[in-house]
Amino acid sequence: MIQDNMSVRRALGKRAAVAILGCASLLAAGSALAQGQMRDDDSSDTVEDKGSLLHQVFEYTKNNSYFRVGVLHFQYYGTSSRLKVENAQGLAAQGFGSGESRLDHTGSSTGNLTTLGGTFGMYIPKTGKHLAMEVTLAPPLKLDFEVSKNAIDESLAPETNGGLQTGIPPLGQSIGTLKALPPNLTIVYRPWVDTMFQPYIGAGAMYLYTFDTDVNNEVLNAYGNEPTLNLTKPVACVGQLGMDMKLTEKMFLTADVKYVGCAEVEAKVNNIVVNAPNLSPTVGPINVGTVSSTNDFKAVLYQLSFGMHF
Repeated sequence: MIQDNMSVRRALGKRAAVAILGCASLLAAGSALAQGQMRDDDSSDTVEDKGSLLHQVFEYTKNNSYFRVGVLHFQYYGTSSRLKVENAQGLAAQGFGSGESRLDHTGSSTGNLTTLGGTFGMYIPKTGKHLAMEVTLAPPLKLDFEVSKNAIDESLAPETNGGLQTGIPPLGQSIGTLKALPPNLTIVYRPWVDTMFQPYIGAGAMYLYTFDTDVNNEVLNAYGNEPTLNLTKPVACVGQLGMDMKLTEKMFLTADVKYVGCAEVEAKVNNIVVNAPNLSPTVGPINVGTVSSTNDFKAVLYQLSFGMHF
């Protein structure tokens, strides 16, 4: 659930940077191909000017791209604002206030995950294979959405404003699940391309796309009202470090680390209605409304993989 005012200027700047980076890369490749300035040479990043443009693209891709696949680990390091309660009604409004109320020593987070992941890379024309574009590919990541600190083991509404104990239990850590796609584009620079060990550094962007959210917390679902989880989808910046170890002319091993940050994600759990077992049945459930927070998104993607040059 995640900080309140995400900077519009920073979000637009990141989107513009991604668009400019993608367009510049496509224009560079398209210009070199169209002018027919590429030679067919396994040690070069060019192909000969022969045949149609489609044929040239195919030949260039065949001789100047690579793929690696291996283990991918997602580790979340972000921080969160305090949980904020909005639109509480009835007895809940007595406890939280009729407007907004922030809960001290609370927050939210995302779980970690290990899965399979791959990377497709293509050398940028006329750079001697020192520069490449890389796209990270992986199946949808199913992550836990969690609360943190006091929200884990303390009730969000322990009593009414009049001191009546509600009996509403703590939430526990897990609130629900979400699926995320980790597509990210980076431009990678390798200072050495003919050595056994080839370190590299890269920078780019990642679209924090999430879908198929599900609130499965027993406390939140006890009344049967089916709360919903909504997450914003900003563009984050990516910093990358890695090392290729050459095995043969075509095969190599890679250790890669990507830092993902510079983004804020707002999360909201809506339509929260919970049972209050200590209150009279005539009082009914407590309508908490919406609980939200703003996360300063920070994560690291670790990847160990085996690669091949095409």
